[in-house]
Amino acid sequence: MSNVQVKNLDEGTHDALRERAAAEGRTISEYVLGLIRNDLRRPTRAVWLERLRSLPAVPTTTEEVLHIRESGHNE
Repeated sequence: MSNVQVKNLDEGTHDALRERAAAEGRTISEYVLGLIRNDLRRPTRAVWLERLRSLPAVPTTTEEVLHIRESGHNE
């Protein structure tokens, strides 16, 4: 099994990791390993963008875009 070391981690970040790990009843190592595994399940940004580019274009008008923005559905 391999190891990964994180250097130059500021105290605030370390404290936040410790608190989150403790809230889940896990060690910092277990918590960070979970974060890494979750991240690796997702496609890379390049793959995601390529998939997005391969989708068919959806014709919309400026009015439709403005309506969506004004209705608060742009979040």
